[in-house]
Amino acid sequence: MKTYAIKDDSNRTFAFEISNAYIGPSTIADLLRQSSKVTDLRQRKPLESPGDVYIEFRYAGREFIVWEPYGDSSRYWIGPKNDSDRSGAIDDLEVLFARYQPPWLRKVAGDLLTFNLKSLLGGR
Repeated sequence: MKTYAIKDDSNRTFAFEISNAYIGPSTIADLLRQSSKVTDLRQRKPLESPGDVYIEFRYAGREFIVWEPYGDSSRYWIGPKNDSDRSGAIDDLEVLFARYQPPWLRKVAGDLLTFNLKSLLGGR
């Protein structure tokens, strides 16, 4: 899966984004659980009050979130809950998502939604 790094002024990745056409909150939570640095994961319940934040968790002891900016973005943002907390590398967390391959049907649907014709026709 393609990830979009968000870097600080020192060019260090402190957050990243992923396309929501290829993955949903439950799968994101499953991937996060694969990291030994992730604890206290809390996923928003289906009937819980709506909001932009889908998942809250601790990563290497720091508070992180998965949110969809404005509730209608094409990407999920994964990074520190507190915008000023840009310390520490998250490369291993980003790698979990970069290695993720959506199921065939989800990939086709995602390619159609994002007009990724090259991927649909056999390219990358």
